[in-house]
Amino acid sequence: MIDGGIDIDLEAVLQNIAEADVITFYFTTLRRTLLIDTRCNASTGPMVKVVPIARDGADRLRSLRRLRPQFPRPNSITWIPWDARVESLVHLGVWESLLERIDCPETAERCLQSLRLVEQAEHRAAIVGEDYQTIWSRLDE
Repeated sequence: MIDGGIDIDLEAVLQNIAEADVITFYFTTLRRTLLIDTRCNASTGPMVKVVPIARDGADRLRSLRRLRPQFPRPNSITWIPWDARVESLVHLGVWESLLERIDCPETAERCLQSLRLVEQAEHRAAIVGEDYQTIWSRLDE
């Protein structure tokens, strides 16, 4: 499947969502990760959180251990690079698959809205030139 010029192996993404204990969608341009931990016990439910992008897998495991100290190391983690638009999670049916794995739709919806706002701010910054530089120089320079 292609979304906005970005090739997405939707079947693999959905399979990983169905099977992994911890699912991470990392948005490199937004420098954020949607972190979903499906593990739960009698006192703690699943977790959905927008977190800063990790430097590497070990960094993500350390942050997960800090966020969820009551759980042992997960049996399976999937890292899904998501360079497509945030909204494509919904349009491609990925969001629905995520919601089927967890029982905290309100929290998940707040995270999705947070990612939408970050994306919107990033687009605005790119348009007005905040924290961005062009790859070509201006003609009048």
